[in-house]
Order: sequence, then structure tokens, then C-alpha cells
Amino acid sequence: MKGKHLNLHERFYIEKRIIDGVTQATIARELGLSRSTVSRELKRNTDPAFHGLYSCRRADTLAKARRLNKSTRDAFNQQTPQTQDFIRKELALHTSPEVISGRLRLKHGVSVSHEFRTKLIWVR
Repeated sequence: MKGKHLNLHERFYIEKRIIDGVTQATIARELGLSRSTVSRELKRNTDPAFHGLYSCRRADTLAKARRLNKSTRDAFNQQTPQTQDFIRKELALHTSPEVISGRLRLKHGVSVSHEFRTKLIWVR
């Protein structure tokens, strides 16, 4: 199952079975996943704010945020160092993504997609 992301239903099942006291190996077998997938899920997506308890909804939110941050980083890293510095400074000033986009176009001749602007909102 290489490259497969867990969905909310699978995370709910993991949460329920952990509460029931079932081992990670058994949960993995029941879901048709590797043991390391379940172990990694619990390690990465158990929020310390929940005092070590696994919450499927919180785990889903954390996983989605990590995926979004990666795609934002990738898009950001494709920009020139000067453009990156400009974006960082504007975000530090709490400038809206739409304004940043307009200034990039006017001052640097750089046009960014609406997807990139949307991703900047999540970075803030």
C-alpha cells in the first residue's frame, strides 16, 4: 500500500480499536495495512495537547495540514530568493495574499496562481 494516505474512516477505526485496547499489529491486520503505517500514524498524529490520547479528527487535521504545508513549501521554493524574501517580509507584516500577489506582479514582474495565494493564507 505504498503512498496511500489514511482517511478519516480508517483513523476513526484506529481510534476506536486503541480505546478497546487492541494492539497496533492487530489493527494493522484488520485494516490491511502494515504495522509501521499504524505505528507511524499514532506517532505523527497524536497531539500532545490531547495528553497522549489519539483523536481521529485531530489526526486528520494534522495530516492534512502537513500535506498542505509541503505543497506550499514546494511552490515557495520554486520562487527566486528575492521573491521569497519579499513574500516573507510581506507575510510578517500581515499583508493579505491578494495584496502580496499584486505587489509581486507590479514590483517583480512575477505572477502567482490563485492556488499559491490560497496556500499563503494557510501559512499565515
